[in-house]
Amino acid sequence: MDPLTDGRTHRPLTRDNIRLLTLQPGLFNDPIHCQLEQVSLRAGHTYEALSYVWGDARDTAPMILDKTPYHITKNLECALRYMRYKESPRVLWADAICINQNDPDEKSKQVPMMGEIYSEATKVYAWLGEADCQID
Repeated sequence: MDPLTDGRTHRPLTRDNIRLLTLQPGLFNDPIHCQLEQVSLRAGHTYEALSYVWGDARDTAPMILDKTPYHITKNLECALRYMRYKESPRVLWADAICINQNDPDEKSKQVPMMGEIYSEATKVYAWLGEADCQID
């Protein structure tokens, strides 16, 4: 099993659907809590997309996804900490979470859709990383 995922959080996608990530509000050092929702890409949902460098897949950080422990790369964790609002949720699309990384069939269908996913987003953020995003 991939160290980033445990397979319990991703229901199979239907045709032309994607998952959107709702990043719950919090302070910078608060634990990251998110929920996934499956939506039609063509239904006009409002979301922002995040493009970022994955970094070392073995260098992970914990988060809570759909009330389940989940691990993401430290670079993605850092991006989410900076993007999180203090008082309201934020709807995002980030490939490492929104595409089931343990399902090669899903990845083969979702990766070609990424251009459209980015095009349909209200904004696209490019996260280049930070020299140090330690929260200790």
